[in-house]
Order: sequence, then C-alpha cells, then structure tokens
Amino acid sequence: MSLLEATGVTVRYHGHDDHGRSQLWAAVDGVSLAVAEGERVGIIGESGSGKTTLGKALLGIEPMSQGTILFRGQNVHGMKGPALKAFRQGAQMIFQDPMGSLNPRMTIGSALSEVLSVHKLATSSERPERVKNLLHQVGLDNGYARRYPHEFSGGQRQRIGIARALALNPALLVADEPVSALDVSVQAQILNLIRDLSEARGMAVLLVAHDLAVVNYVCQRVLIMYKGRVMEEGMAQEVFRNPRHPYTQLLKSSVPDLDDVSRRTNAEPCSVDQAKLSPPKLSTGCAFASRCAQAKEKCFTEKPGFHEAGPGWKVRCGSHEL
Repeated sequence: MSLLEATGVTVRYHGHDDHGRSQLWAAVDGVSLAVAEGERVGIIGESGSGKTTLGKALLGIEPMSQGTILFRGQNVHGMKGPALKAFRQGAQMIFQDPMGSLNPRMTIGSALSEVLSVHKLATSSERPERVKNLLHQVGLDNGYARRYPHEFSGGQRQRIGIARALALNPALLVADEPVSALDVSVQAQILNLIRDLSEARGMAVLLVAHDLAVVNYVCQRVLIMYKGRVMEEGMAQEVFRNPRHPYTQLLKSSVPDLDDVSRRTNAEPCSVDQAKLSPPKLSTGCAFASRCAQAKEKCFTEKPGFHEAGPGWKVRCGSHEL
C-alpha cells in the first residue's frame, strides 16, 4: 500500500477570457500519482503548469473539484477531528520562502516550541531539548533559538521551515520550490539536507520544482506536468537520460548540465510565449499540441492516453511512436 495515493485529482477555477466571458479553467486536470514510504518523487513543470496547486491539493490546502486522495489508506476528503489532526502531522509542507509563515514577533525557539505544545508532542520541560535537537538536525546552532526570523538569511529560514516540519515527525514532506529563491551556493546545501533527512528518517518527499537538475539530484521518480496534466512519469534517471515526450525533450534541451546542480540557474526551463501559459480551458486535445513540432491533427481534438515506455514508465502522447 502506498503512503499517499491520488486518483483523478482535478482543481478548477472560474475566470474570464480576453472578451470578459466566463470560463472554467483546469489548473490540475485528472492527475493520479502514488508515493511510497520513504520515496522521493519530483513534480516538474513551468510556471502555470499546476504543480504547486497539485501539491497543495494533495495536503487539503487547495480544495479539489474532483478526485480521491488516500493517506495510508484513509480518504483525506472529509477528514475531521483526530483523523484530520493525524493527517496534518503525517504530511507537512515547506514553501519557497517560509518567512510568510513565521511569526515575526516570535523567536525561532518559541515558534518550534509552540508546534510541540499544540500537538502535545513534548512537555514544557522537554521542549527546550527537543528544540535544540531540531535545530541540530537542520544544521543550526542552539543559540539561534533566541533570534527572530528577520535575523536569518534565506537559506537559514528554509532550514527553520524544515525544522518546524520535522517537529511533527511527518511521514511525507511536500517541498514547494524550496531552493528557487536561494543563492546557487546555498541550494545544494538545502537539497543535501532534504535528501539526507529523507534517508535517515525514512521520510517520503514530494519535491515541486521547475528545475530538472534539482529533481534529478534529489528524487528517484519524476512526473512532468504541463498545463495541469502529467505528460511523462517514470524513474528520474531514465526519464532524464532518454525523455520520450516532446515536452520533456524540450525541458532537457534547455538545461546545460543536468547532472551538476551547483551550476544551475534560476531561469525557467525554456523561453516561452507567456500567452501560451495562460490557464488552460477544459478541452479534449493535448495541452502541448500548439507547441509540439510532432503534433498531428488528432492531437488538437483527442486527449491522449498514457503509453507504456518501459516498466513504471508512462508517456501521454499520441503524436509519434514511443
């Protein structure tokens, strides 16, 4: 049984087109995925691909329009009371910049202690030692506990965000672009920390990113998203070594050195017309058809299904032989 299993997750929004007419947009369109205990899975896509919305929907932060999410076999939708509290402890999220979720008037030590207190994970006499251990696990000295959020660098704040998530001993950590706002020199340190904690704790990680090098460095398996749909899914090394979907091929061609995370940049994976990244209307065709050099007429009218490209390797494409 998977730790997290999502089936047909769809998130829709009401909006307006260029003429002011009401439209229904699909930010996430029927995505299914599974994350095993201790597994590290990456979700890659450009801005507007729906990857962050999907991550939030999986944790119940963003409401779904339809779909099913199971956490350790229990349906997340409609959870209340002790079941919901247990889910919140078991699945935690860290963000691109945790500053917005840190109380500027509380010291870091107080913020971490509060988490332990609210969830009744330590007595008042145990909390100082627990806070010290949490800071140590993310590479921070205990003396930092007396400091306030604004006194830390971006990389240090991200470590604090990770420490706060670890306080609940989660089985799953959803990391939403955790290094994209950091200096290149700091990025590898945070990625190493996430990977090391995952291995040491047996903690699963769902890493949301727009950078192939980041996901290739940390994750074992990857999902490639475009306009709310999964285009390709498989083992990260296999997908990045020989991508089958035209979109994945485009992403890979824009990365100078996929294996060297220390040389990556914060640029988007490829230069695109921003108009093409507007929220997609509900349609039956392939979301990538308008940008695909291999597109056929049916690609604009028929929603392609998944094809098996190998064991555990799926590609959503009907335009060419896989």
